[in-house]
Amino acid sequence: MKTRHILTAAAVVLGMLGGPVLAEDAPQPTPKKHYLIAFSNGDMNNSWRAAFVNSMEQWGKKFKDVGPGVDYVWTNSAGDSAKQLQDAQTLLAQKPDMLILSPNQSVPLDPVIDMATKANVPLMVIDRSLERKPPTGTYVLNITQNYAISGMTMAYYALEHLKQKHGAYKGNIVEIQGELGSSPNTDMWVGIREVLKHYPDVKILSTEEGKWSNDGGRRVMQGFLQRFSDDEMDVIFTYADAEGLGAIQAIKAAGRESLLDGRIASKDGDVAFIQYVLDGKAMMSTECPPYYGAFAIPEAIQYLNGDLDQKGIQFLSLRTWPNPNVPTQLAVSGDQVKEILTKQIAFTNENKLPLIPPETGNYEELHFDASKVTGYDDVMAYSKSGEVPKDLYDLQNTK
Repeated sequence: MKTRHILTAAAVVLGMLGGPVLAEDAPQPTPKKHYLIAFSNGDMNNSWRAAFVNSMEQWGKKFKDVGPGVDYVWTNSAGDSAKQLQDAQTLLAQKPDMLILSPNQSVPLDPVIDMATKANVPLMVIDRSLERKPPTGTYVLNITQNYAISGMTMAYYALEHLKQKHGAYKGNIVEIQGELGSSPNTDMWVGIREVLKHYPDVKILSTEEGKWSNDGGRRVMQGFLQRFSDDEMDVIFTYADAEGLGAIQAIKAAGRESLLDGRIASKDGDVAFIQYVLDGKAMMSTECPPYYGAFAIPEAIQYLNGDLDQKGIQFLSLRTWPNPNVPTQLAVSGDQVKEILTKQIAFTNENKLPLIPPETGNYEELHFDASKVTGYDDVMAYSKSGEVPKDLYDLQNTK
């Protein structure tokens, strides 16, 4: 598997549409002939997805008048995998030079590989992944992040939280997943459990689907609040910061603000959630950058030009934002983390962005070395094979 930390390879500044763009002096590809690039989006139900789609559109239009130019067309399936299959067929009928896909779910959208291959159209998958890996047919490139590492990072911070609270690795977790059947959800699920399986006194009391949304997080958390006491929920996992913010809304509405003591671990980098992290009211968040247009569109042009050397799977570099009031498991102190988070939140808010963008930097300072975590080898083996271990089970002992 070929990997590349492509976020750190690009110098970025803010563009007029609110997403990151390559710096003026950064090399950008010039189309060798006119290209039609088509994009099929899976869903758009939170601020992350909106920023993601906006980034793709911004970059799709950026090359319209560069050289022979690029035309960009796109569709949105609104979270309906059957509709996205139809969308892909509709886009392929337009005979694009490349189809870019962000699949709603992995297995239902895997046939797009065969559809694109039959149409002889190169396929790039971004953010998420399909059941089969590139290179397969005309499926040549998958730009994504390692969501299994994101899951194991959350699990590690949770373990340290439990040890600080109880003096040992023991306690209970409630979990709000994203979209069942989507590759990020499956990867995070595996990453979390490949770590926690080594700690038998840590239990997942309940796990529910929140659909990556604020409403979903609020709804599931309302159910947890009815079923469990504050003392029973030592840690709250949310697979998206939008869900985390929804959970916080439910907690506040129920008058249970004692739960806002740094026990919510999440993923994305939503600036509103990171503010709760900085204030010590949430545990941490791992980065999940939505600004894929800055990488997907230039790499599509490079591939079509015949200039892209690196194919297969490319992983993005990620940052971890921890509560600065507890041990950070980073190479910097809590005071330094507080300073970094304060700066990054201010920059993001000043530029009216929903998520902390890559140009705020501090990748080295906020890098979490997952290789030191128990279960890392198993997670990496899963990342290479894509096969969920058959002996892996939910820690509340339900399949």
